[in-house]
Amino acid sequence: MAYWWYRGGWARWIGLAVLVGLVCGSGLGVPLRVQATDNGPSGADIDDPAAVKTEARPAIVMAATLPHPSLKPPLPFESAQMGPTIKRAFGNDIEHRTTAFLPEDLHMLTPTRIPQGEARWIRVDLSEQIIVAYEGDRPIRAFVVSSGLDRTPTVTGEFRIKTKVKAQTMSGGVGAYYYSLPNVKWVQYFYRDYSFHGTYWHNDFGKQKSHGCLNMTNVDAKWLFDWAGPEWDGRSAWFNSAKDNPGTLVIITQ
Repeated sequence: MAYWWYRGGWARWIGLAVLVGLVCGSGLGVPLRVQATDNGPSGADIDDPAAVKTEARPAIVMAATLPHPSLKPPLPFESAQMGPTIKRAFGNDIEHRTTAFLPEDLHMLTPTRIPQGEARWIRVDLSEQIIVAYEGDRPIRAFVVSSGLDRTPTVTGEFRIKTKVKAQTMSGGVGAYYYSLPNVKWVQYFYRDYSFHGTYWHNDFGKQKSHGCLNMTNVDAKWLFDWAGPEWDGRSAWFNSAKDNPGTLVIITQ
């Protein structure tokens, strides 16, 4: 036992006491010296910590890092409208979407001839993705549309509307390009399987999107369907043009 105290026992207790004194400070009777601040008593060092008004630690700034919620978009249009800018609504209001605008300035379109003797005709400019309805030489209404993709381009040339269909299922393509679209409305065929028709599966008008047809909103396609010849009888599922009820001329340019 004497040997243990001699070999370090006392040294260990003394070291422990010093450590406690350092940690507890004033608890061992050692006065705690505090530096005075501008808000406390004057002087260099003082022995009474209670007399010192110490400086408060700076508060930690808490700031939210999440983005603010985006503003709600405007409400959909209640009915089809015309104007100088494109009007769009959301997918749950597909019957009221329209891209119609008043064709006051068409200088950007590919030049084309004005057909003579045509009371009504339709101009399609694929480079601008625009359809213009004319009465004689006067453009009365225009639409932003979606034509065929590069792998399935829309034909160019002069045609006449030959068949009208109020609604049908459209399907075609193979493999990854297969499609089946029920209830495609206001269809007007002008060459083989190429047609103007309503579109409910996208709202990217102004971009090439189709398999060759000219995609329009439903309300725009209906306007063109009612305006262009042949005049539909309101009953026939498949209605064809005739000599006494001809189809409207369609001129499609790149």
